[in-house]
This record gives sequence, structure tokens and C-alpha cells, in this order.
Amino acid sequence: MSLEEHLKELEIYRATHNEQDIANVAFKIGDIYLKKGKWDDASAYMSEAEALCRKLGNEEGRAVAAIGLGDVFRASGNPGGAREYYRQALEFFEKQGRQEGIANLAERLGEVHRELGKHAEALQAFHRGREICQINGDQLGTAHFSERMALVHRSLNEFEPAVACFEEALTFYQRHGVADRVAFASTGIGDLHHKMGRPRAALESLGRALAIYRRLGARQPVQLLEQQMAAIEESLEIQGSPPDSP
Repeated sequence: MSLEEHLKELEIYRATHNEQDIANVAFKIGDIYLKKGKWDDASAYMSEAEALCRKLGNEEGRAVAAIGLGDVFRASGNPGGAREYYRQALEFFEKQGRQEGIANLAERLGEVHRELGKHAEALQAFHRGREICQINGDQLGTAHFSERMALVHRSLNEFEPAVACFEEALTFYQRHGVADRVAFASTGIGDLHHKMGRPRAALESLGRALAIYRRLGARQPVQLLEQQMAAIEESLEIQGSPPDSP
């Protein structure tokens, strides 16, 4: 349904004082405004949905609305506000023992912790999400969380753990044929090898990523990788092509 249709639907429910349906439609309208980048409108409707669900004792609805509000705060540049709403939602899913919901919130909380520069908390959240995916045999979910952990380790200059996490992600992305993520992980591994003084290993990983991005027609990554690889190759020529460190 379009925004206009939802707004008309909301008027009908307001006229009949059907509070649960008002909450449901208000959430949908808030989500549409979120996608449109209209943060104030999105927040207003999401807040109405959350307040009505709280009044009605609909804890699941309240948790879903809290996630929506967290998404609004995060998208509008307020990760601290987003974190508080995500934590509220997490409490509900933890009480219910709903692992999928916990993993969902772990991903969101990990990202806002990254944005806030709270690396230890980000790693903890991503690790929790990865464990849930591993237990459930969700290889792509495991890969996603490993990738996010790699980015945090890289921010901390913990290069070896970052490589290990990227490589775990790469294994599953390759297994499932997710080409763009294979390229992303390969780029990450190549960058890290370069930072650790392993130019040949860097060129191997970056070359793999370059081939995929060329096939995908991704112009900007191709240009950036070509420039990066040319610089590494030039450095090797200047140094007389020394071997990588063991």
C-alpha cells in the first residue's frame, strides 16, 4: 500500500478508536517516512505506535516499534539514541528466548557501538550474533558477523585477528557464491596484508577482488583497486621485489 492509502486507513481506525490497528498502521507509515529520509515524521509515527503498544500491553509490538525508532535515530545521525531503543527491544527478545531476534539486535547494536567508537562492545555484540548463527547452521549469517568483527579489529590495528575473521567470512561467501561479498572480503584481506608488509599476498587478494568487481561492472572499486595494486607493484619494483615476510 502507498503512503496515501495508509494515511487514509489510519483516519478510519482513529475514528473507530481501534488502538491496536492504529499502532500497526502508524508503524507502517513511520517505516515509509524512514525510507524517505523524513526523520521527524518517521519518529512521530513510530513513537505513537510504541506508546499505544505499551498502553495495550503488547510487548512484542512495543519491541518492534523500538527497533523502528532505533533505526530512525541511527539513520538521522544519533547512534546513542538508537542504542537505547535497541537495548529496550533486546530485553524483550531475551526474555522470550528468541534467538533470531537477539541476533538481529546484536547486529544493530554492534553497528551503533562501532559508530560510537566503543570497539569492545561492538566486538561483544557481533560475537554474540555470530555464535547464534553458528549454532543454527546459518553460514551466511556467520560470514556477515565475521566480516563486521574484522572491521572492528582493523580499527583497533589488530591485523591478524582481522585477517582471520575476513577469511572465515570469505570461505562462506565463496561457498554460497555471494560475489560482491567475496570481493569485499578479499579487498579487506589484501589491505591488511599490505599493512603488515606482505605485498605479494596483498596483490593476490586484491587481484581476486579486482577480477570480481570487473565482472560485476563496479567502476569505482575497479579504479581504486587498480590504483592500489599499481602502487604496490611500483613499490616492489623499487625495492627489487623482496619476498613477503613469513
